[in-house]
Amino acid sequence: MEATVVSVGKAVLDGALGYARSKAADELALQLGMESDVAFIADELQMMQSFLATADEEDQPPQQQRVVATWVTQVRDLAYDVEDSLMDCALHSEKTKRNPAPCSPWCWGQGDRRHHISQEVKTLRAKVEDVSNRNLRYQLVKPQLQLPPAAAADQQLPSAMFGINEANLATGAELELGGELAEDGDRLRRLLSSDEAELRVVAMWGTAGDPGKASAIKEAYDSSMAAAKFRLRAWVGLARPFDPTEFLRGLVRQFFFSHDNHESSSPGSTTAGWADALMKMDMLDGGALARMFDTQVGGNSYLVVIDGLSTMVEWQCIKMYFPDKKNGSRIVVSTQHVEIASLCTEKPYQVSKLKRLSYHQTLYLFHSKARSGAAAAEPIVDSTRVTIAGNDPAMPAGEIQEEDQQSKDAEGDKVSNSSAVSKVDRSRTMAQVEDMLTGREMEKSKVIQLIGQPKESHSCKVISVWGMGGLGKTTLVRSVYRSQQLGGWKRAWATALRPFNLEALLRNLAMQLQKGFHEDPTGASATRTHKTNIASMKLHELEGELIRLLNTQKCLIELVKKCLESATRVIVTTREKIVAQQCSTEYSNIYSLQGLKDDAALDLFKRKSNGFGEYQFENLKRLVDMMEQARLILKKCDGLPLAISAIAGYLATKPKTAIEWAKMNGRISAELEISPELRIIKTVLMRSYDGLPYHLKSCFLYMSLFPEDHIIKQNRLVRRWIAEGYLRDMRGMTAEELGDKYLDELFSRSMILRVEWVNNYSAKLDACRLHDMIREICILKAREENLVFTLEEGCCLSGIQGALRHLVISSNWKRDKDVLESMLDLSHVRSMKVFGEWRSFFISSKMRFLRVLDLEGTLGLQDHHLDQIGQLLHLKFFSLRGCRSIFFLPNSIGNLRHLETLDIRGTCISQLPATVTKLQKLQYLLPRGIGKLKALHTLGVVSIVRGKGEATLKDLQELTQLRKLGVAGINNENINRFWSAIAGHSQLQSLSLHACTERDDLDGCLGGELLPPKCLESLKMYGKLVRVPRWIHQLPNLSRLELGHTHLHEEDIQALGMLPNLVALSLRRESIQGDQLHFLGSSFPRLVVLELSVLTNVVSVRFGEGAMPKLELARAAWCKWIEEISGLTFLSSLREINLRDVYSSTVTEEVQRQLMEHANHVSLKLM
Repeated sequence: MEATVVSVGKAVLDGALGYARSKAADELALQLGMESDVAFIADELQMMQSFLATADEEDQPPQQQRVVATWVTQVRDLAYDVEDSLMDCALHSEKTKRNPAPCSPWCWGQGDRRHHISQEVKTLRAKVEDVSNRNLRYQLVKPQLQLPPAAAADQQLPSAMFGINEANLATGAELELGGELAEDGDRLRRLLSSDEAELRVVAMWGTAGDPGKASAIKEAYDSSMAAAKFRLRAWVGLARPFDPTEFLRGLVRQFFFSHDNHESSSPGSTTAGWADALMKMDMLDGGALARMFDTQVGGNSYLVVIDGLSTMVEWQCIKMYFPDKKNGSRIVVSTQHVEIASLCTEKPYQVSKLKRLSYHQTLYLFHSKARSGAAAAEPIVDSTRVTIAGNDPAMPAGEIQEEDQQSKDAEGDKVSNSSAVSKVDRSRTMAQVEDMLTGREMEKSKVIQLIGQPKESHSCKVISVWGMGGLGKTTLVRSVYRSQQLGGWKRAWATALRPFNLEALLRNLAMQLQKGFHEDPTGASATRTHKTNIASMKLHELEGELIRLLNTQKCLIELVKKCLESATRVIVTTREKIVAQQCSTEYSNIYSLQGLKDDAALDLFKRKSNGFGEYQFENLKRLVDMMEQARLILKKCDGLPLAISAIAGYLATKPKTAIEWAKMNGRISAELEISPELRIIKTVLMRSYDGLPYHLKSCFLYMSLFPEDHIIKQNRLVRRWIAEGYLRDMRGMTAEELGDKYLDELFSRSMILRVEWVNNYSAKLDACRLHDMIREICILKAREENLVFTLEEGCCLSGIQGALRHLVISSNWKRDKDVLESMLDLSHVRSMKVFGEWRSFFISSKMRFLRVLDLEGTLGLQDHHLDQIGQLLHLKFFSLRGCRSIFFLPNSIGNLRHLETLDIRGTCISQLPATVTKLQKLQYLLPRGIGKLKALHTLGVVSIVRGKGEATLKDLQELTQLRKLGVAGINNENINRFWSAIAGHSQLQSLSLHACTERDDLDGCLGGELLPPKCLESLKMYGKLVRVPRWIHQLPNLSRLELGHTHLHEEDIQALGMLPNLVALSLRRESIQGDQLHFLGSSFPRLVVLELSVLTNVVSVRFGEGAMPKLELARAAWCKWIEEISGLTFLSSLREINLRDVYSSTVTEEVQRQLMEHANHVSLKLM
C-alpha cells in the first residue's frame, strides 16, 4: 500500500475518532437526543481505522493499490469533515448553554438552530455510511484467509532472495529505481545464442511456484535461433524418484527426433521410421543408451532443458552425462530452489531478472560469465562474497547502488557495465567511490583509528557510522575495509536484508571466513564441495561453524552486533542514531558522518561538472557568474555528496554557461522528478521517509510549510502540532513531551538537522531545520496529499484539487485579493502562516475551521487588523510574536474559548483585555497571564516588583500546572513570598528569574524548609546568589543552568560541579566574583556545553584532570581580559571551541598548541 496516503489517513482518522469519542461529542449527542447517530459515526470511524491498518499491511498489486488509495483519500477527507462538523456543532451547543435569558432574542432562533445541527449530524452519518459501504461494494480490503501457494511461497523466501540481492549489488547490473534489477525478456535467448564454445548452464528460478517458467523457457527453446544453432534439442522433466536410465532414455529419444527434423533428408523422417526407432530405444538397456547418447552428442551442439531439479544429488548425477565438447552447447535448468539454481551454475555467477509474470511471481536467471558475444558485457559476482553492509530497517539491500552507482567488484576495481539493455548513461551522474571520498580524509582516519590493529585488543568493539542517506557511509567504510592500514585483520562484509534472515547471514559469513581474505580475495579457489556443505548446514551447525572461525582468527565485519559476539571488530552503517546507540555501547565508538565542508563540496562539483577549466583565463566574468550559480546549487545540496555528484554530472552534459546553470537552480525541484539522471537522489532519500511510522509521517509533512533554511523553534512547532490534533496527552506523557519525543526520533532517523547555534547552552533540541533535499521530498509528498499549499511566486493554482487544509502565504507572493478570495476554497483551511507583508483581506469569514494562525514576524500588522479575530471560534494557536506595531488585543479575544496558545512576546502589548479570563483552555500565555487560567502551562515574563505584584503572586500560587515560568522584579522584599508561591508547583520544569537590581538576592531565603521545586530541569538566574551550596544539591534533575550578575565564589562553583545531570552551563556577565575560574577534577561529570560570556574580571581559566569528561563544545565571547587557558588536553570528549572577540594572539597560539596535542580532532573557530 502506498505509504503516504495511508499514513496521513491514519493520522487524520486518529484526530476525528478522538473527538467523536470525546466528552464534548457525548454532551452534544445527549442535548440533541442523537446518541445512537454519534455512536454510529464513532464506531464506523474505528472500523475504517482498522481497515486502514489492514490495507497498510497487505502486500497488494499496484492496480489494487491505486483503487485502495482512492478510497483512503475519501476516508481522510471524511475524517476532516467529521471532526470539523462535530466541533462546529458542539460550539453552537455551547452557545445554547450560555443563553443569557429565556426571553432574549438569542432564544428566538434556538429551535431552528437545534434542528439545523440535528440535520447536520444526520448528513454526517449518511456520508460515513456511504464511504463504509463503498469499501464493501468494491471489496477494497479483503480478509486475509488462506494464502495462495504463490503468496505463501513468497513469505518463505527471504533467505532465497539473499543471493539475488548479493549478485545484483556486486555486478552493478542495469538497475531500476529502487535498486532492483531491470527486466530483460531477451536475456535467455541471448545467453543461448552467444558465441562461446564452452558448455554453459543457465538456471531459471521463480519467486513463486512453477507457472510461467515453462512458457518463458519454451519461447527461447522453440525460437528460430535455437533451431538453427542446436542440432539436438531435448526437454526432460525429472520423475520422482529420480531414475537415471529413464532420464537418459528421454534424452536419446528427443535427440533422435530433433536431429531428424534438423536434417530434412534423413531416412528416418517417415512415420514408420520414427515408430521403429522408438521401439528400438525402448528396448535398450542403460549401457546401450549411454553409448547411443555419446554418439549423438559427440559432434553435435545440443540444447537441453531440465525441468524440476530439486536436489544437488540429482544434479551431480545428471551433469556427468554432459562433458564439455567445446561446441557451444547449452543446458537450461528450471528449479523452485534458489540455492540449487546458484550451485548448479558455474562460479562465479551473476543474476538477471528475466520477467515479472505477476505481482507475486518474478523469474530470475542464474548464469556464468559470458566471455564473448552479446552476453559478454555483463559483470560477474562470486556467490560467496557479500558486497555491502548496513543495519538500517528503512534501507533495502540496494542502497550501495545509489551511493555508489559505478559497478565495482569487492576490491573496488571497475567492472564493465555496457549491457545492451542500458537505458540511460549515468556515467557522469553516478556518485563514484572517489567522489564519495572527496574531503573524507579525516573521517577515514578516524574510523581506522577506532578499529586499531589486531594486536591491540582481544575484546569486541562495535563501531557505528550513522547519518542521512547519500552521505557515503557505506563507501567510506568500504574504503576503510580495503585499507592497507588495517594490517592483518581477517575480514568479511555482509548485508542485513529486510526482512532479516539469520540463517542466510551466517551461511555467507561462514563461507567467507573459511578461507583468509588476504590469501584469496576473490574466493574463487574455494571448492564446490565445501560450498555445498555450507549450504546444507542447519542453523545451529552454521552458528557453531561461525563461532569456531571467529575464535581462531580476528575479523573485521560490517554487520549486526548480535550475531557476532565472538568478533573483535564490528562496523555498522545506519541512517538511525538509535540503531547506532543500541549497537555501540561506548559513546566514543559512535561516529556521526556529516556533510562535506564547503571547499570539498566545491571541489567535487568542479570535478564532476568539468565546467571551469576552459574559462579560467579566457573569460573571467563568465567564470565568476558560473561560480555564483555553483554556490547556489551547492547551498541546495548542503554537503550531500550524492546530490552534488548527480547534479554536477548532469550539468556536465549541458552547455557550460551561467544561464544554463541558473535554469537548474530555478527548476531543481522539477528536475529531481523528471530527469532519470537525478531521480536517484529522490530514491535514496525517500527510503528514510518510507521507513517512518505513520504518526511521524504526518508531523514531518507538516514541516513543509516552512520556507527554505528556516530555523524552526521546537516549542512553537510542538504547540502547532498539538493545535492541529497530531499530539494528545497519553498515559504518563503529556502532549508536549510526546512532541519532544517525536522531534528526537525525526533527528535520530536523519530527517531533520539539529541547529546548535540557536541556543548556545541548551541540552535539548531547541531548534531544527530541514536539509534542502529532504525538504524537497517533504514538499513533494505534502503536495501529493493536498496537505499544504503555498502561495508564492510562480505557484500553479490550476493544479489544486480538493479542499485546502494548510495555507502558507510566502513573502514573495504578489498580494492579490482576487486570487485569495475567488480562486482558493478557504472554507476548510485549518492553519495559516504568513511571511512578509500583511494585508487586511488575509483573514476571511470563510475560514470557519481555522485552528492555527501564525503571524510571527509579519510586517505591517496593526491593532485594527485584529478586529475580526473573534470570529475564528475554533482557533487554538495564535501567535503575534515579533509584531512590534501591536499594542492592544481586541475584546473579542474572549470568544476564542478553544485557544490554547497565545504568543505575544516581542509586541508592545502591556495590558490584556478583561475578556482573556474566559479562555479557560489557555495553556501557553506569553508573556502575561492570570490566576483563573488553571490549565496554563507556560507563563513569561511577569513582573512582581510594584503595583499589582502582590496580586500576581497570588495568581502564581493558583497556577499549579505551570511547566515554564519567567518572573522579573524580584527584590529583597518579595523574594520570600515568591519562593513560597511556587513551592508547590510539582510540574515546574523551567524557571527564569531576574532581580530588580544587582543588590537584590535571589536565594537569600533558600535552604532549610524553603527550597525551589525539585523537578526543575532548566534554571536561569540574573541577580546575586549568596547561599548556593545550601540549596543547589536539591535539584538532581537540573540539566541547564544560566547565571548572570550572580558573583559566585570558588565554593559556589564547586557546589555546581556536583550536580549529577547538568549538561549545559552558561556563565555570563559578572557571574564570577574573583579573577580565577578553576574547574576541579571530577567536577561537572555530565556537562556537554560550556559558555563563558562577558566575564570582564576573569584572567585565568583552568581545567583540572578529570573535570568535565563529557564536554564537547566550549564557547567564549567578549572575554578580552583572559590571559591564560590551560588544561584543554584533559577534556577527553572535546570536539569544538568557539572564540569570539576574546584573546590576544599569545593566548590564541597557546590554545592552538594544546589542541594539536589533543587526542581528538578538535575544531577551533575564531570569530
